[in-house]
Amino acid sequence: MENETQPIPTPQLATPSQPQTVFVDPQPQTNVIPSSYKPISAWGYVGYQLLFSIPLIGFIFMLVFAIGGTKNENVKNFAKSYLCWLLIGVIVGALAALFFLVMIILAGGFAWSTGA
Repeated sequence: MENETQPIPTPQLATPSQPQTVFVDPQPQTNVIPSSYKPISAWGYVGYQLLFSIPLIGFIFMLVFAIGGTKNENVKNFAKSYLCWLLIGVIVGALAALFFLVMIILAGGFAWSTGA
């Protein structure tokens, strides 16, 4: 009797005598974005770029927004990215100026300084 196979039990399905409970959310979920993550419009980005382009005032605003002078995370991240691009531009510009200065010195200096 040990070698006899046992029948496989079939799963119990819901029948009309066994109704399933359905939970209905009384208030549908709406996609509410918190004010700290409110998206910036395209014109908003243009405005912030114009603001950050003003020579001294723009740099001050950029630092304030990047450090946390605004509650909007998108403005903070935009200011940080603009600051990173500005630093990259300054470094590349300084390296280019140094390269040309070295090339001028190696070429014999300025033509007007030799008296020729």
